[in-house]
Amino acid sequence: MFYAVNALLVNNEIIVKSHSSTKGEFSRLFIKTGKIDKKYGRLYNELHDWIQKGDYENIFDYDEASVVPLILPVEEMIDLINKEINNAL
Repeated sequence: MFYAVNALLVNNEIIVKSHSSTKGEFSRLFIKTGKIDKKYGRLYNELHDWIQKGDYENIFDYDEASVVPLILPVEEMIDLINKEINNAL
């Protein structure tokens, strides 16, 4: 997801250097403006939190029950991002 959002930003000539700045710019340019539905902003925020926990907390384990429900929304979001990129080309 991070790379899809980053590609969307790069396509809009926004260069970011961290997960946090990616999150902020995505929110500012696409969620707050209504170009992308807020539910995807919440999804990205949740996944961003997971990245932080996975990278920086010693004990954090993902389980099937928490991951499987996110697969379809993530696929939908990636499709939406691809459409945004293709529409801008």
